[in-house]
Amino acid sequence: MQITATNDLTLAYTQKLGRYNFIAGAIGIVFFTGSFLWMLFQIGGVRGNIIFGDATYPATALIGAVWAYRTTFLARFGPVRLSERHQLAWALIGTGLVAEVIGGTYYLYLEYSKQKPFPSYSDFFFNLAYTLLFLGILCMPTLLRFRSRMGLDALISTLSIFSVSWFFLIGPSYMLQHDKISQLELFTALSYPVWDVVMILAIALLIQRRTAPILRSSLMILGMGILSNIWADSSYAYQNLFSSYTTGTFYIDSFWCSSFLLIGYSSLHQYAVLARRAFLERTPPYAQTINYENEQAKKRQDAYTSTWSSIQSLIVYIPLIILFGLTVYGEIFRENEVARDLVIITAIVGILVAMRYLVATRENERFLQERQQQQGEAEQLRYLNTQLTDILEVEQLQELVVSQVVSELEFDAAMLVLLEEHDQPISVHSHLLVHTATVSGPRYQQDELPTPLQHTHWQFHGASVLLDTVKAGKITEIAWMQHVHTTPQEVYSWQQEQHVPNLLFFPLFYHEKLLGCLGVARRSSDPSVLHDITLIKMYAEQVAAAVEHAHLYQERGEHAAFARAIANLAARLNAAVVEPDEIRRLICSEAAYALRADYVLLYVEDEKELLIPTANFVSPQAPPLQNEWPSIHMHEYEAQVLQSLQPLLVPLRAPLVVTSSHSAMGTTSQHSAPLPIVRLNSMREQSKPQSLRDHLMRHAVSTVIFAPLIAGGNAVGLLILARTFSNTIRNKKMFDENDLSYVQDFAEQAAIAFTNAQLYQNIRNAHQQLQELDQLKDQFMTTASHELRTPLTAVQGYIELLAQYGDMLPQEQRQEFLQKARRSCDELVVMLGNVMDASRLEIESGIRPSLFAHVPVQEILESVLDLIGPQLTKDQREVQMHIPPQLEVIADPARLRQVLMNISVNALKYSPPRTPLIYTARVATTTNLTNSTPWVIIGITDKGNGIPPQEQKKLFRRFSRLERDINSPVRGSGLGLFISQSLINAMGGKVTVESRGIAGEGSTFYVQLPMAPSE
Repeated sequence: MQITATNDLTLAYTQKLGRYNFIAGAIGIVFFTGSFLWMLFQIGGVRGNIIFGDATYPATALIGAVWAYRTTFLARFGPVRLSERHQLAWALIGTGLVAEVIGGTYYLYLEYSKQKPFPSYSDFFFNLAYTLLFLGILCMPTLLRFRSRMGLDALISTLSIFSVSWFFLIGPSYMLQHDKISQLELFTALSYPVWDVVMILAIALLIQRRTAPILRSSLMILGMGILSNIWADSSYAYQNLFSSYTTGTFYIDSFWCSSFLLIGYSSLHQYAVLARRAFLERTPPYAQTINYENEQAKKRQDAYTSTWSSIQSLIVYIPLIILFGLTVYGEIFRENEVARDLVIITAIVGILVAMRYLVATRENERFLQERQQQQGEAEQLRYLNTQLTDILEVEQLQELVVSQVVSELEFDAAMLVLLEEHDQPISVHSHLLVHTATVSGPRYQQDELPTPLQHTHWQFHGASVLLDTVKAGKITEIAWMQHVHTTPQEVYSWQQEQHVPNLLFFPLFYHEKLLGCLGVARRSSDPSVLHDITLIKMYAEQVAAAVEHAHLYQERGEHAAFARAIANLAARLNAAVVEPDEIRRLICSEAAYALRADYVLLYVEDEKELLIPTANFVSPQAPPLQNEWPSIHMHEYEAQVLQSLQPLLVPLRAPLVVTSSHSAMGTTSQHSAPLPIVRLNSMREQSKPQSLRDHLMRHAVSTVIFAPLIAGGNAVGLLILARTFSNTIRNKKMFDENDLSYVQDFAEQAAIAFTNAQLYQNIRNAHQQLQELDQLKDQFMTTASHELRTPLTAVQGYIELLAQYGDMLPQEQRQEFLQKARRSCDELVVMLGNVMDASRLEIESGIRPSLFAHVPVQEILESVLDLIGPQLTKDQREVQMHIPPQLEVIADPARLRQVLMNISVNALKYSPPRTPLIYTARVATTTNLTNSTPWVIIGITDKGNGIPPQEQKKLFRRFSRLERDINSPVRGSGLGLFISQSLINAMGGKVTVESRGIAGEGSTFYVQLPMAPSE
């Protein structure tokens, strides 16, 4: 009996139904009592009594019809939805009462107009009402299916009761009145007791088929209404045949009224009881009480069943005993046609009793065989279930299930289809894990070797006949030839190879949770007519429980692995020293272990606002990498995940690798089927060929999780996790939304570890910087003490000479001393200017773009040569210039002149006299991903001792000089090249040096600046 309770079913609604039924019952009692007393005492007189009796008949039938239709409406649209059988039953009964209303109304019209009411068209509607009531009672839901023995029992009881009516009413009436009244009147009058017998047949069938205990009170009220109607009909027929029936007879018309009211009220009572039970079972506090009462009642169920069987036997045997008694009485005391007809009826009943005995004997034998078979099947199922419960791995369980179906249950082929996303609703994106087993040849006999089994594994995704079968959730037969276009190619080839044209699939439900389906087939018979469908259904229930337990075991294992990974991270957090590279690798490896990921990447933002991979982990079972993982630009979709501050599941348009293996043949195959396109962002452009998503899709990844590492409300890194399908990886589902919570927990711990490692790195870098500052301080003190002492000593010496001997020295010598002191002061000014420039560049870290201009290269080099011209003349140096005309750069003219001056002065200081200086300039072009940029490279070459390659890195540091130059006569602050490099970097260029450190070969310094576009 199917009952569906909606959210509108509340305690207030059940109380409302109770009040309505109380009012309806009170109306029925008042109506019956008032009509009975009115007719008994004939309050309105003879004529008034007749009109009152005729009016109450359709009125009460109308009330009963309204109540029956109300129940029909509530059963379909109310808070408690009943089955279609319920709805049809009360609809038929309500329509039968409407027929009574029509017949009674027409009867009232005939009586009121003083026409002959019997027989008339009203009798047609009365007979139609019986037909509809009979069908309505048969449609009432029952517990047992109809069987031939039930029909025989009901027919025997009905004929026995009919014999009583025949002996006392129908037979004598027919014999006495068939010559006195018309045949129409006779058959019309006798039709009512016949219909009463038919109603008794309906009640007998209802009793034989049994009803649910909750319906019995309402059906008892319905039976009382039928019995009341039988009494009124029998009395009406007797009055019409043997005397004159007068409308308003209290012992006839009042019982018709009570019959209609009882039938209608039984519908209201039945719906109220079902609604109250549905509410109590749905409400937890009451449900516990009901379960307890059911447990107590279950102990009395066997006794109740035995009592009910006894009642059923009495329903058959008591009327049968009465029939035999009447037959004997008629043969002894009444020798007439009625008694002879009764003998014929008794003979027919005797034949039916004999048939019932034969049918009962055959049914008992069949029941005994079925019970023995069920016991054997139960033992077999217990044995199979014991084997299933020992397996906790899903993959091993799949192989065992199909093996048991083929070997133990003796089917020729078996297919187990499981939903990979067993904890999510079924959709077109669901993945299916398919495992099959078949026997390659005929079944083996006893004392022969078992037939070898062939196993096959597949993984499918997308719409197919298998997904439709799982989604149906019911027993379904698949004929592969009828689903060629929706059958995966591997399955179609398999059924062709194994000669399995059909499969009968049974759904796998565990507590109303759909897990997949199990298909079975025999080559020798049609799967749709298998005699052991019940056995497979019970076995499917065991398989569903085993699969659910395996899933729970797998989830527990994943939780344990996740907890261990978190513990490992926590342990590393407590370590005294953690290297950043080490913690990055640890995050990737532990994420792969905890979340069963095949690819784990850790991206960090660099100075160029790019996300670059700093660590990764690839599972040994995953396909090897062909290229390095690409960087991610901040405008790409993957980088935008950093703004979400929480993990995000992103589906990809990737091929799915479907793997299969045949244990008998030892082969594997692959099949690629495109996944449906999922648009990640409507504003997103198509990815470049080398994007991260394309890289993942080429490795058979369909879903990926992006998890930002958050510290202090800001994203410090991006953790990427993905799973793949390959020939060696099976039964691993793609990431879904259920994994996001675990990834979130792991990302929080990983962010702490990552941040601590970065803090450690920052502290170590700060320590190194302090050490470097100490070294720079020492170098500065050394340089200051060495380089500044010489010009200061010279200034002090010349001033002292002039102060003591100024009057004695000639004018030319005094002028020479002053010139030398002035040059020493100039050297001090230059050195202090370099120190101030270095400090200012470090603070300002740049040149204002407003100072940039188009600077001709040849012109600015000539200005530098003018400044160093006296020194060139003194050293007798040759200057070679190879500068293309009209070549310009974008730079600050003053700062560029300072840089070229510093490098040129260094070339003069660190190369011997009479060696040339060579100035060159050329155009070079560099190409990146977006555009091509032209550059101008200015070269200044000397022929000095050169710079060893291993010491070239020191040249551009502050206060840094070569060891050979510190103790040489050539003085310097060690800031010129540092200042030059800082100025050129601020102008968007760079300074490099090229030298092999060979004496006489010299060095070449290159200054690279952006080329000015031609106007």
